Amino acid sequence: MNPILTYLLNHAPWLAVILIAVIATWIISKYHTKLESTRKAVDDLPCEKHKDDIRNSDLRYKELQRIVSSTNDMVVEINKWLMKFDNDMIDKLAKKASPLKMTPLGNVLFVKSSAKKTIDDNIDFLMEELEKINPTTAYDVEEEALGFLLRNMGHEMFTDIKQFIYYSPDTIELLDPASNTNKAVKLSMQSIVKLMSIYLRDIYLSKHSDIQ
Repeated sequence: MNPILTYLLNHAPWLAVILIAVIATWIISKYHTKLESTRKAVDDLPCEKHKDDIRNSDLRYKELQRIVSSTNDMVVEINKWLMKFDNDMIDKLAKKASPLKMTPLGNVLFVKSSAKKTIDDNIDFLMEELEKINPTTAYDVEEEALGFLLRNMGHEMFTDIKQFIYYSPDTIELLDPASNTNKAVKLSMQSIVKLMSIYLRDIYLSKHSDIQ
């Protein structure tokens, strides 16, 4: 597995972090299924040893959950680190203001890449998950929206975006409405997710007008 991850980190880093997240999620899901099956099989048995085994399994499961949570945090940090290499491109797509806003060029990519459709089609799910996190400031909403999307790049809702990136050249030409000229845009999952987080942030804040 290490050579595969090394190759992906060098040639398609966003695929590498998705692979890490998917593997971690698969491990805990498989262990959880096994644990539930074991618990169901011995739950009614009086044997104290069996009950002790279940308690020990619960402890191991909680530790595994902690490890997976730590892995997900690592996935987010890796992606944020990769974003630093896309700073020049992200600056073309999102204007540094208060708050951060998409540029006209960024909005074109946002729509063309199916990122807007992805958010719109999954907005109920995304809002529900953000509300579970319960960010209390506008800054927190922006950070949590970005973090949640980065942690879930393995989710099926990203399929159209991945296909768009896969079948497009590394750099594409898009018409910038602000200047009415074609501009080169280097594609990366991280920059598109950044645009998605801005859009998701704005929807969340429009629903939670009490957040400042």
